[in-house]
Amino acid sequence: MNFRNILLHSSILGVLAIGESLCLLTGNFDLSIGSILAFAGILGALIAKWKIPSLITIIIMLFIGLGAGFLNGILIRKIKLNAFVATLITMLAWRGTAMGIVGGRTIWDLPEGLRLLGSGTIKGFPIQILIMLSLFVFFHIALTQTKFGRHIYIVGDNEVAAYNSGINTDKVIIIVFTISGTLSAFAGLLMIGRLNAASPTYGSDILFDAMSAAIIGGISLHGGIGNLLMALGGVILLSIISNMLNLYGVSPYWATTVRALLLLIAVLLDTIKRRLVRYE
Repeated sequence: MNFRNILLHSSILGVLAIGESLCLLTGNFDLSIGSILAFAGILGALIAKWKIPSLITIIIMLFIGLGAGFLNGILIRKIKLNAFVATLITMLAWRGTAMGIVGGRTIWDLPEGLRLLGSGTIKGFPIQILIMLSLFVFFHIALTQTKFGRHIYIVGDNEVAAYNSGINTDKVIIIVFTISGTLSAFAGLLMIGRLNAASPTYGSDILFDAMSAAIIGGISLHGGIGNLLMALGGVILLSIISNMLNLYGVSPYWATTVRALLLLIAVLLDTIKRRLVRYE
């Protein structure tokens, strides 16, 4: 196995896993990441077909993701919907809208400027790998070295205590979901760039891989525990396992079962870890 190929295979999943990890650290999760990826990709491809400059198209795509993530945050914190219900609604809405806009069709042959980040290279090294690694480093530093990052951990550990200590918990969670939506749109940009096509079905099966990678990497389902570098390890581990299963000709159906077992093990370990901390 070529480690560069593993990183390349991991890049889109890694970008999504960052956003999902941030949500999990606050004690929430985002089911809509794959649908935002597809919706932003479809709109970006359509806008590009109208001969709009690629830079403007990319900015519009990111704002689409930002708006979708912000909507999730508002539904959860201001409308007071459960995170599962809110992001399930938006997951179905964005996927259905993407399907409806193009009638389920795939848009091919995208402009070179829109494909650059997804398929371009710097001295033979894929740009999207550099982007993924840079994003992990950036958000790891933000989580560990900034006031806002500390607030994310505090809110995830005990939201009531965080509120009583003066932290604007609504603001923290809304910002986290906004970041998740923006990263989902960015992952959509990378995907359509890599494949030179946009389809409303893209990202339909990537949600649970992103959640699995985060949890396998040590991000707690209950919030407040974990770090992004370990989540990166979870992303790479999933990609290595997928590569090994492909090399040995294992059916993709069994590959899904293997990922499910890994997720089960990670959840059990997280539960045991939480109980040990509670009894200390």
